[in-house]
Amino acid sequence: MKMAQDIYDKAHARADELCKPYAAVIDIDRARLPDPKTVRGWSGSQFAAALRHDQKNPAYNVHFRQLVHVGFKVAAELGDGYYQALERHADTIGHLVTENLLEKHIKRVFL
Repeated sequence: MKMAQDIYDKAHARADELCKPYAAVIDIDRARLPDPKTVRGWSGSQFAAALRHDQKNPAYNVHFRQLVHVGFKVAAELGDGYYQALERHADTIGHLVTENLLEKHIKRVFL
């Protein structure tokens, strides 16, 4: 959880740089981004609720989600530590990615 919070903190501080290449396809209202200090106090469930694309969830924050997406450059800069975390949590990540792709994309288009 700490790593995800660190990534958000750094992405928040570097928002101009990270958003610039995607300016035509994102729309982040900086006033609606949670303060990194607030995010540091979140549980994993709170972080996931703000991030997961579930518009029925009142905790969902599209601005937070977009910044985390463009902030993956920050994650890549963490190098081996980030990749090791991905490996440690591969089962959970794989399940959630599969569920997202299947339920929100494939089934809606083809079924």
